[in-house]
Amino acid sequence: MTKTALITGTSKGLGLKIAEHFLSKGWSVIGISRSKSSINSDNYNHYEIDITDYLTLSISLANINNVDLLINNAALFEMLEFEKTNIDVIDGIIDTNLKGSIYVTKCVLKHMSRGSKIIFVNSVAGLNDLENQSIYCASKHGLRSFASVLGKELRPRGVKVTSIHPGGVNTTLWNEMNPYPLGNSLEAIDPREIAELIYFIADKSNNIDYKSITLFPEIEWH
Repeated sequence: MTKTALITGTSKGLGLKIAEHFLSKGWSVIGISRSKSSINSDNYNHYEIDITDYLTLSISLANINNVDLLINNAALFEMLEFEKTNIDVIDGIIDTNLKGSIYVTKCVLKHMSRGSKIIFVNSVAGLNDLENQSIYCASKHGLRSFASVLGKELRPRGVKVTSIHPGGVNTTLWNEMNPYPLGNSLEAIDPREIAELIYFIADKSNNIDYKSITLFPEIEWH
């Protein structure tokens, strides 16, 4: 029977690569992002939703079928000193990275059964204190704690929870406004590597807990 993955942030970047990888493996994919997706597949169903909008999320996802894998990937990032960070940026990062992932999980969990898995694409910023990333770190540290507690709560239900903490990933996240701190973003992690890692976890039996995984390119150290 075809398995179903629900993935957030599938319009571009890492989320798009993850969705494409799972489709190539024969999965059915439900994608969510604030904008349209370029994916053209009979096995792909896209919802154009801002994950910070809980009411729209709850209505739109109320009648989806069983979800075998939830990948909370959507995130906002901006590298800026806290003193220069305005309230709109603060709200956007916290609302998307932390509350948005919590909202999606709240809506999807009722559609998950024993053997299902939830993966949070976190960041090394969820484990470390990175200069000029105070709000991003705050959102990711909060997400790490939420995922850890959720994993403990869901053990009796047989639903596994994993947090993945990558360092720099070679996506459009890095640009002139947010330059990759260590130079050439081509030396960061290929997003296909993370997609393959997530598929590895999803494809394994449910007798192992992959609670937290940290990975980063050779040019970094965390």
